[in-house]
Amino acid sequence: MSLRLRFGIWLALVGALAAVFFLQVRPHLRIESDITAMLPQTAPDAVVAQALERFGVAAGRRSAFLVEAADFRAARTAGAAFAQALAQSSAFESVEFERQTDLAAADALFGPVRHGLLSAHDRDLLLRGQSAPLEQAALRGLYTPGGLLRVRPFAEDPFNFYGNYLAGLTQAEGPLALREGVLAVQGKGDAAVLVTATLRDSPFALGPQQAAAAALEAAAQAMNAAIPSARVTPSGVLGHAIANTERATREISLFGSLSLLGVAAVFLYCFRSLRPLLLVTVALGLSTLAPIVAVHLLFGQIHLLALVFGSSLIGVAVDYAIHFFSDQFRDPQHWDGAAAYAHVRPAILIGMGTTALGYLAFLLPPFPGLRQMAVFSVAGLVAAGVTVLLAFPLFAGRGGRAMPPALGASIMALARMRRPADRVLRPLLIVAVLAIGFGLWRVVWIDDVRALQSSTPALLAQEAHVRERLGGGMDTRFFLIEGADAETLLRREEALRARLDALTGSGTLGGYLALSRVVPSAERQAQNRQLLAGPVYGELGALPRLMAQVGFADEVVARQRAEFDAGAGRHLDLQAWLASPVSAPYRSLWLGDTGRGVAAAVALNGIGDVGALRVAAEGLDGVRLIDRVADISTVLAHYRRMALLGLGGALLAIAAVLALRYDLRQTLHQLIAPVGGCLLTLAVHGWFGIPANLFTVLALLLVLGLGVDYGVFLREGGALRPIPMLAISVAALTTLLAFGMLSASATPFIRSLGLAVLIGVASTWLLAILASAPRAGATA
Repeated sequence: MSLRLRFGIWLALVGALAAVFFLQVRPHLRIESDITAMLPQTAPDAVVAQALERFGVAAGRRSAFLVEAADFRAARTAGAAFAQALAQSSAFESVEFERQTDLAAADALFGPVRHGLLSAHDRDLLLRGQSAPLEQAALRGLYTPGGLLRVRPFAEDPFNFYGNYLAGLTQAEGPLALREGVLAVQGKGDAAVLVTATLRDSPFALGPQQAAAAALEAAAQAMNAAIPSARVTPSGVLGHAIANTERATREISLFGSLSLLGVAAVFLYCFRSLRPLLLVTVALGLSTLAPIVAVHLLFGQIHLLALVFGSSLIGVAVDYAIHFFSDQFRDPQHWDGAAAYAHVRPAILIGMGTTALGYLAFLLPPFPGLRQMAVFSVAGLVAAGVTVLLAFPLFAGRGGRAMPPALGASIMALARMRRPADRVLRPLLIVAVLAIGFGLWRVVWIDDVRALQSSTPALLAQEAHVRERLGGGMDTRFFLIEGADAETLLRREEALRARLDALTGSGTLGGYLALSRVVPSAERQAQNRQLLAGPVYGELGALPRLMAQVGFADEVVARQRAEFDAGAGRHLDLQAWLASPVSAPYRSLWLGDTGRGVAAAVALNGIGDVGALRVAAEGLDGVRLIDRVADISTVLAHYRRMALLGLGGALLAIAAVLALRYDLRQTLHQLIAPVGGCLLTLAVHGWFGIPANLFTVLALLLVLGLGVDYGVFLREGGALRPIPMLAISVAALTTLLAFGMLSASATPFIRSLGLAVLIGVASTWLLAILASAPRAGATA
């Protein structure tokens, strides 16, 4: 096949790639920044997955803002300005500041069934048969100004049972208190009010992030225009998502730019011509475009962290260009593109195949983000390799350049290396094995998913400040309640609440939100009527005693008894409540139909002891604690062990590929560098106490592929050992530059990948050179 025909095939492929990008990908390009989106699905069944999707998404879109000022009046003014400005943005679906209940709507819903609704305090007194405190409270309400705030007049609700129930629905937990229609907390020398806002879209989508960031900036300016000394402290996923996106964007720009500069410097020094630099720029451009197209077509989106990882691909994708142009040092005077193609094609194809196998191992575990990295990396490598083989030969020109003297001297020094004689080598091997074994024994594995996440100290300080002032915050853990129908669900939730109330009383739990706090089960409402029937509305009950004491006529008591009797058989229905606007603050807890019944969530805050929560759920049908952090950590540990087995499988697959070209002895010899590099990488982690995790193991798959690459090029170089040695040395240098920068990433899992590859590539490069060196005394 002629050079022009190969170039024509490459040009057609590039044209097709560009067409797909501009017509299919670019108009619908979506970049995801949620770190949990790259993690495996941990839900044990569809109901838990549904709960995580609906409740978790709703919680992720909600943010809290603590507006602080010198006193309550200033804080309220500042909070109103902040909330009003935020509400004007289309980025937020709703903004809540003033929490004044629509009493007319609430009374229309609760009024007809009010005798089955009791506050926790009133129910407790009735269960204990203590009517005296109820009568005393009623008299205080009658003769104090507080009685003027009753929902219903004294003659209709003398014990204020109905009013206490409604007050309990809006009562804040912890230090927060409802004051002039807003939730406020008083501190020493200042005051704060709470503003909550719900995003219209995911906080991890770039478009909504940008719109929300602009809206928050405008709201802060409006707040300071109203009260210059006011300050706002955010809490929630949104701030972390914006910060992570900005950080990842900076890293993409920084790592990509530095890698390009490093590649440019290496190419200009080694090959002393702009032609190789221009050609490798084309290869790098295609090795970036092809992965974006492949990932977006396969997954419908690209994870931002895959782009960060892909920015380091520069150091690997240039390997083939380095091998191609290093071939000119073999015979500078007679070198041309056709000769280079014939000489380096087998090594590039074998190296690309083995390296791709290492990357494709990322497809084995069900990690969406890692699978994207696998596709991104393989597509990039193939694009770079195909460009080198099909396009470079036509434009490489004729005649090469001599190797730079300093570089040539260094490479020749390496080429003259000899393996020690057996009498020296064996003791060295024993020492190396013992040292590696000691390091492996000391490796500490960290599988906690929280070790993969990071936030800036400023954001963590803000979260801590909000939690401290509010006495806690909503947690990602929650209880999932299931039942065959709504009544069963509410009964099970009430059983759980009895245990949770004990935990809140002891301080183990800050508080919780549950549907049954507003809508008791029909059984509980019937019990409440029973508690009122005799002790309150009976002939000798508290009602006639109280009304006679304050001088009301018997007709008033009779009318109240008639209203009580008329409500028999009626109860507050959950679906009717959900359809009412008064359910808005609790509606996200209702998960609805699951295919095997209905489900709801109980939201938690201020968790002090997770073990106590697990105990609280024991023995309760249809109740389980959903702790995604713990579940993901367990899955990470499982797949780390599976990845170690996969590493062995990848080794066997690579060995099989090598065995197609080499005999058994040569194949085993080729595996010395990659296997030794993997073991040395783990040993270094153990020696220096660097925690290892799943991503360390996955990095070893890359080390395995790259290590085989180096051995293959040295083996294929044969008698011209200095030339492939130069190629792998320059290739290792560019890879070390790229992954060395990844080891400085602020994203923990990328940092783990980068560090492991950095150590592994350096080790495999050195071992490949040592393994290919002839024995001392032998002929080179």
